[in-house]
Amino acid sequence: MTKEQEKPYQYWLMNVKGVGRKRKLKLLQKLGSAEEIYRALPGTLQALLGEKPAEKIVQAKENWNILTEYEKLCRQKIKFTCYGDDDYPERLSEIPDAPFGLYYQGCLPSDHKPSAALIGARACSGYGMYAAREFGSKLAAAGIQIISGLAMGIDGISQEAALEAGGESFGVLGCGVDICYPKSNRSLYEKCKQKGGILSEYPPGVAPAAYLFPPRNRIISGLSDIIVVVEAREKSGTLITVDMALEQGREVFAIPGRITDPLSRGCNALFKQGAGVAVCPADILEALHGFRFPINIEETEKNIVTAGLSEQEKYVYECLDILPETAEEIYRKTGKTLTIQEVMGLLVELCLKGFAKKEPEGYSKKILAT
Repeated sequence: MTKEQEKPYQYWLMNVKGVGRKRKLKLLQKLGSAEEIYRALPGTLQALLGEKPAEKIVQAKENWNILTEYEKLCRQKIKFTCYGDDDYPERLSEIPDAPFGLYYQGCLPSDHKPSAALIGARACSGYGMYAAREFGSKLAAAGIQIISGLAMGIDGISQEAALEAGGESFGVLGCGVDICYPKSNRSLYEKCKQKGGILSEYPPGVAPAAYLFPPRNRIISGLSDIIVVVEAREKSGTLITVDMALEQGREVFAIPGRITDPLSRGCNALFKQGAGVAVCPADILEALHGFRFPINIEETEKNIVTAGLSEQEKYVYECLDILPETAEEIYRKTGKTLTIQEVMGLLVELCLKGFAKKEPEGYSKKILAT
């Protein structure tokens, strides 16, 4: 039997309820294929699994039209892979509770490229927005696949930035891949399908529900080489992903924030537990270097400088902060290699190009929100 002929039976097996991953894998090992499981006699199934699991499989056969259901899936342009298939993500197969199968639109993360999860608060601050865009865009421009949950706030902002930088991003959903959640991220959802992928272990049509999100978080961390927490409260769902990442043996980094900021308390608490400190994207590139993939740090940093700016504009841009400073303060930060008039002219150009903004207190780096 060819792989394509096996697909309708795999799809059926993925949707058998009440029979867990371990039992399904045991059946595949003993019987050789999903089709053989489908055609197995009740007595054979009982001998391998016991009475109740065998009944679940028999019931699933009676309630499922193999070809009709598979054709319906294909019409939705939804693909899937099962544990043990050649295209099943290698990273995911390494975790203890890997999903039996994944549905996806677009493509799957490559086993041959580094990947990083950027996660954090939904109701993030301006600082968090800036950090999410900075890390998302520069890591993606360096060839890092960005994995996240397509959620509001840090997740979506980092993924949007990654795609704008010409990189790839993959959204892991707590619902079927045919459902955009949240609805406000429809544009990002469509872009991910074009320049990355939308993934879920839940069948098409499954609506988002609170209890589905913690299990999906293990897939976000499982698909990643490294986890970066951008902003998080002391008690937040983000830290559930961190716990799962640590159980999977993944390295965790966090971006520091002010000790008085509630949205930075989760990150600052992670440092007490031994998380790495990420003050710039280069810290993540350094951590990834030599881990799975050789990364030329110097060459990469040259390639991720702000595109579309002259050398003088880049120079002044690097002197800007996310907090406003006067033109005189920025002039002093340039080391007085430019005249004050030149600095002021370049600041105006940066504002016109959307890289800086003028505020009553002075000039600052522009935070580009999604």
